[in-house]
Amino acid sequence: MKSAAPLLLLLALLARPARAQTARDLTDIGLALYQQANAPGALERLRQDLLNAPEAYVVGIAQPGTLVLLTKRRVRVPALKYNAARHLLEVQDSTGSHVWPPGSLDGFYLGQGAGARHFRSYAVRGGSAKDDFVEVLTATDDSPLVLALQHVYLHEDAEINPVLRTETRKARTQISQVVLAGPGAQPLRPLALNQRGVARLFGSRAPQIDAYATKENLGYTDLAQVLRLVEYYNQQAAK
Repeated sequence: MKSAAPLLLLLALLARPARAQTARDLTDIGLALYQQANAPGALERLRQDLLNAPEAYVVGIAQPGTLVLLTKRRVRVPALKYNAARHLLEVQDSTGSHVWPPGSLDGFYLGQGAGARHFRSYAVRGGSAKDDFVEVLTATDDSPLVLALQHVYLHEDAEINPVLRTETRKARTQISQVVLAGPGAQPLRPLALNQRGVARLFGSRAPQIDAYATKENLGYTDLAQVLRLVEYYNQQAAK
């Protein structure tokens, strides 16, 4: 991987609004995060990690996609992959290969056209709030309520019986998904797919959303059906 990315950095710099101080500050933060992630030492650690964890990608084959800069400007790139183990977007373009950490971009689209998967940089609260790229399921940016998936990398080494020296459990690697939800302006939190957990999202509108669920025969334990409830909530909240 090359540490310099003159084309993308130039695009990011040119995307700064001339008068919006807040936007300039955000872009400066994004560039600082980008430069830190692309420092030679950081890239070398990434290379070593990839040797140990080649299954770390949400989609293993690089795909064309689109970067969304912090100023919302979109830049198409020929190839990108999302590394869930390191929480880094790896991009290949005419200037080489680069990585983008959460916070350095507003987000990205993995793929093209109607089938593109949309990821955004959000604060996610577990024990503490930390930025991560999450896959957004709700249709519109900056919806009143966001439903998303956090892709979590897990690797467990094989277990060896210390006496018999035989393998009692094979090594296991997987990328699992955690359902997240919350107002987009606040950290997203893990969401339990049950009526109590989902209804809590809707606040005073919960009875209205429950009536809609009954009418449409929708449940609270199926992600696709919960997404329909969230989208209905967003439609009502926008009125």
